Amino acid sequence: METSSWSRVAQLYTVQRLAALALKYDVMVHSMTRVTETGNISKYLPELDKVSCDLLRENAPIEPVPPITWKPDCYHEDGARIEVAFRLYIHRADNKQTEDRCKIIVCHTNVIRYFVCTALQFPTEGWLRLGLNNGSITWITIRPSGRVGLRMGDSGFMPPEKLTRTRHSTTIG
Repeated sequence: METSSWSRVAQLYTVQRLAALALKYDVMVHSMTRVTETGNISKYLPELDKVSCDLLRENAPIEPVPPITWKPDCYHEDGARIEVAFRLYIHRADNKQTEDRCKIIVCHTNVIRYFVCTALQFPTEGWLRLGLNNGSITWITIRPSGRVGLRMGDSGFMPPEKLTRTRHSTTIG
């Protein structure tokens, strides 16, 4: 099966899982490259506002440590763009907020891993040490106090034979 077909299958399971959770989502923000893959969202979450954001585009946010064999030429440019996306979408809850607010951010694993490192105040150069299955759900919770919680890479809702990973995420060395 082609990668894009696998991606659509993973997305279908993910969207069904998000709908089954019955949370009140404020918005779904997705990268430009995911525009054509978000069609299933409307079927399962029809009331959800969808916003396309080019800041969430895939690439490498910062040169990883230890170094890897895959070396894009655009760390500086893409890192700044991805950092802007982090600051735009990941922030503390307002002190006056009385109920949880949920945003769905649909993007690639490199962006998610960078967001996780930044939210947890871990060295961002370690982003590639984190592994995620395609279509998994990562929850970042930021309380008004600044306390951060993380549930990373939930993919237990997918059949094991449907789980895939990005290949270059394991080419450290």
